[in-house]
Amino acid sequence: MKKPRLAIVVSHPIQHFVHFYRALAAREDLVVKVFFCSRIGVEAYLDKDMGTIIRWADDMLSGFDHEFLPEAMRIRGTRRLSLNNPSVAGALNAFGPDAVIIYGYAQPTQLRTLAWCRWNKVPVLMIGDSNAVTKRPGWKMVLRQTVLRMLFSQVTGFLTVGDQNEDLLASLGVPRARMYRCPFTIDEDRYRRARAERSTLSRSVRDLHGIPYDAFVGIVVGKLIARKRTQDAVVAVAQAAKACSGRRKIHLLVCGNGPDMEYLEGIVTSLDSPTTFAGFVNIDRLPDYFAAADVLVHPADRDAHPLICSEAACVGLPMILSDLVGTIGLTDIAREGENTIVFKCGDVSDFAQNIVRLATNDALCQSMGGASIRIFEECSSQASVAGLLTAVMAATRRCRS
Repeated sequence: MKKPRLAIVVSHPIQHFVHFYRALAAREDLVVKVFFCSRIGVEAYLDKDMGTIIRWADDMLSGFDHEFLPEAMRIRGTRRLSLNNPSVAGALNAFGPDAVIIYGYAQPTQLRTLAWCRWNKVPVLMIGDSNAVTKRPGWKMVLRQTVLRMLFSQVTGFLTVGDQNEDLLASLGVPRARMYRCPFTIDEDRYRRARAERSTLSRSVRDLHGIPYDAFVGIVVGKLIARKRTQDAVVAVAQAAKACSGRRKIHLLVCGNGPDMEYLEGIVTSLDSPTTFAGFVNIDRLPDYFAAADVLVHPADRDAHPLICSEAACVGLPMILSDLVGTIGLTDIAREGENTIVFKCGDVSDFAQNIVRLATNDALCQSMGGASIRIFEECSSQASVAGLLTAVMAATRRCRS
């Protein structure tokens, strides 16, 4: 029986996605090839938001068949309309896929790929993390919905990452029968090791940064930019520390860099907030920092489906998230009342009270941490591969019928 041939067209090697590609390549019933539009991520590059030269510590290219499209050397960014690879049609012709995956729709190369698939009657599967939480001005919303309804009608199936992602697609006329859950992947082996060695790693990281062993530590991970609202975490921790004075030490560990750093340092000084800035932490060390924490806090006013939630859940952390974070859902990685406490974005007082609630209730913290581990296993790479295979089989049947 012929093995299905799957082409994946993606902007560049992305540290989280390569684990998905390796899991697919390991299967004997599938032939997979990844086509990269640029070399961003392979070599060191300047992250303008963080103001930091990023040089990923991991091998991003082994374990799966791949090809850099000819235009890859000259493409330096992934902003909207920046990826344009006319050669993608020739590359797909040469590979001869039975199905193609594209990430989103905002780049010329994605649209070129979609057009190639339609012309050659090859099913196309789209993956993205957009959700209905992010609000746009009225006329922009109407225009966007009109365009996307037309575009999405040309897509065979959708690989979805969570409940809110699926709700958005449904609102744009996509039948739920054409949605296949395919959670974003992380380096599961590394994070499971961190969970197993959590006590040792926690002491090491806390020693490095002078954080008391007995402190209840909230961790923030990400770029220090306005939409992440890291200042809310700094203020909430200051309030929680005062509320718990004499009962429990509270501390905030911030992993990341960005233009808000000086502003945040000023808040820490003015409020005497017990906060440590670790700066940019590379992916090979980041699991150690999760292991040093007791809870993930993420107060963002816009974050579609942050993988830090999956990483925290794998290690066994409960989460305190703003209601505008896109990972919250009944079948997603952050489930309110199970492993996640949700507060209204910008309500720092409620945010602080929830930190106090976890910091002073070890049984609740442990219960929610255990739920995180259970939920992560439901959303692991095994689930991602299963969803993809189901989608490929359904899409190829639909195109043949």
